[in-house]
Amino acid sequence: MSSRFFFLCLFALLVGEASAQSFRMDCKDPRGDNVEKGLIAGLAPGVVTRVSEHRLRVRSASGTQDFVDEPPHDEPFGGVHYYFCDRKEGWILLMKLDQTLSTGTLVNEATGKITPGGETVLFSQDKRAYLVSEQPNGMDGNTWAIYATDGRQSWSGYNFIVGQGPNLTAHAYLSEPTWTATGELIAQATCTMNLEITWRAKLVKKDGEWNWQPKKPCPAPRRK
Repeated sequence: MSSRFFFLCLFALLVGEASAQSFRMDCKDPRGDNVEKGLIAGLAPGVVTRVSEHRLRVRSASGTQDFVDEPPHDEPFGGVHYYFCDRKEGWILLMKLDQTLSTGTLVNEATGKITPGGETVLFSQDKRAYLVSEQPNGMDGNTWAIYATDGRQSWSGYNFIVGQGPNLTAHAYLSEPTWTATGELIAQATCTMNLEITWRAKLVKKDGEWNWQPKKPCPAPRRK
């Protein structure tokens, strides 16, 4: 094998691995003096424009799209408001705040298609799906959802494994969600009653229902 051919193969392998990496988008709160202005200037100059106080304009291959806030504008949890957050890999993430939810909206720059986003968005390695995290107002925890890149939702739940009983209690917290190379979602599970008990859980579909597996026992720590 010639050295030139070897390096070409190595280069192709490295490019393939780089293109197969998942990536994350974040909505660090862009509100406040010149925060959003700095984000737009650094990440999306000429692509995202704050046209007026309550109108945000996004340019894509399909043209321009305006995201217009809905009143009331002077109440903490009133109306609907949009802010620019992040731009990566041909996607634009906007924060979307309304009366009940802190979430996001995604814009595909190549097509102009608008799909649901979140406060954070984690794309799978093959870029066919993504996980979003949203914050419902008044909820101690987040909701998670998985979407195909065309906007179809395949799963929604919580960032915790639900316990037994009629009330919505957390058996174990979920953190550090990660996509595997085969398109499976895994996360770190931590017992709510004993933070020393942790394991890797996987979102599995069985008999038409999605669940985090395994669901390990979470006994309370022994008193010393």
